[in-house]
Amino acid sequence: MKIGVAAIAGGWDSGLTTVLDVLRTAEAARERVDRNIPAISVRTIAATPAPIPTQGGLLVPIDFTFDDARMGDLDILVIPAIGANSPPGVIDALLRPDIHRLRTQLRDWADEGRQLAAACTGTLLLAEAGILNGRRATTSWWLTTEFQRRYPRVDLDMTRMVVQDGHITTAGAAFAHIDLAINLVARASSQLADFTAATLLIDERPSRSIESALGYLSSTDRLITDFENWIRAHLTEPISIADAATAIGTTRRTLERHVRQQLGTSPNTLVQHIRAERARHLQRTTDLPLTKIAPMVGYQSSAALRNALTASECREHN
Repeated sequence: MKIGVAAIAGGWDSGLTTVLDVLRTAEAARERVDRNIPAISVRTIAATPAPIPTQGGLLVPIDFTFDDARMGDLDILVIPAIGANSPPGVIDALLRPDIHRLRTQLRDWADEGRQLAAACTGTLLLAEAGILNGRRATTSWWLTTEFQRRYPRVDLDMTRMVVQDGHITTAGAAFAHIDLAINLVARASSQLADFTAATLLIDERPSRSIESALGYLSSTDRLITDFENWIRAHLTEPISIADAATAIGTTRRTLERHVRQQLGTSPNTLVQHIRAERARHLQRTTDLPLTKIAPMVGYQSSAALRNALTASECREHN
């Protein structure tokens, strides 16, 4: 999973560095959890190659610019908070030339169906670009009134810290950058997200949203983590969801409900995703043909595996 994080001049230091630290910690921990989990690479991006100063004076090295060909390889683009702490300050920042250029770029990326994520005041860049029109989204609690006034076509949900609608993800106030980053790690593996959170000692934190929604870890579902662990340990075998549920101490119905609520998919689809993930890893890291890889990930033939990989790619692009 390749993630680009936009560096914005004068942006909040904590927003940018939190996202970078969580993602890099996850990558460092990946081999300890399961080396077959897709690698997480993170790159800083900006309009120009020169280091970008944060509000606190840190200089952020830039890996590549918006027009770099490597942008096409990124799976997700993240917009952290811009450096403003009042609604008028945020609106003024939206008028800056560099912010305007980033908004234009975001609109182009959205038109291409690219995955976008933003937190805190960064959510207004997506809204200002029209990307959130007709979508559910969240923002920082102190921006609620101005956000609703300025972007009436956005379905604002202030009861959740992280809201995902299609290929767009938004997160709430400043420290929701943690929740957003953990959410991104969980897309590679909920097991890795759980381990990363524990490594960083991230605990449950009440937000200041309307319903005092909790962050990612308060909704982290132990059943899902246990289910993922069980799947990875039994990839070479036929997998029965009922057997998996029994093995982790629950019922099939309960497991299906939890997976559906937390991941928006079915247990069978999650199994197929992890099988495809492992197969792609073996393709990248070994010279084994599909005929050898297929039984290693639970398929009886290379044709069945090939069909599964095609189906998985279709799901990921929809």
